[in-house]
Amino acid sequence: MANQNSNYGFRPIQLQGAAYNGQGQNEYKIANGETQAIFQGDPVVLTAAGVVDLGNAAGATLIGIFNGCEYTDPTTSKPTWSNYYPGGIAADDIKAYVIDDPNVVYEVKCNSSAAGQAQVGSTCNIATYSNGSTISGISNVAIDGTSFAANATSNFKVVGLSTDVDNSDYSAANAAIKVKINLHQLTDTTGV
Repeated sequence: MANQNSNYGFRPIQLQGAAYNGQGQNEYKIANGETQAIFQGDPVVLTAAGVVDLGNAAGATLIGIFNGCEYTDPTTSKPTWSNYYPGGIAADDIKAYVIDDPNVVYEVKCNSSAAGQAQVGSTCNIATYSNGSTISGISNVAIDGTSFAANATSNFKVVGLSTDVDNSDYSAANAAIKVKINLHQLTDTTGV
């Protein structure tokens, strides 16, 4: 069966070692007026200013995966929760919910037919970033199928293949794989 074409970013599915998945979600801040949209399932970084921002660069050291946000809408003064941060919100109380446990395993699509059993244990980077859906708030991020390697400078490490029957044709693009964050800010010994 052909793989489904739609991406969904990084979905938390378990903890390494098959432990219960509590997702290790914590609250961070997004800067007032941050212009970049961030979608549920997008990788994020912690900046030197102590706020999260989109982690869309290959080889970036990540704090985790964005899982939604809340803020006081500057127009209506109402509390607002959203699957994604739309960008350009003028508010000082923007809270980002980030899955930041370094042991979380994620399911993600690969943008080429390069994924398969031979890539388990290799490292890889995110593909060229494009915005997610403003309707569902879900990410459009995928893994770059040309980036599988055995180096320490890639965003993610492949830990297995997905058991999703709708996305398990590894001879075609859009197959799903299981990854962990390889370059994680909570396990890196340097600061931001």
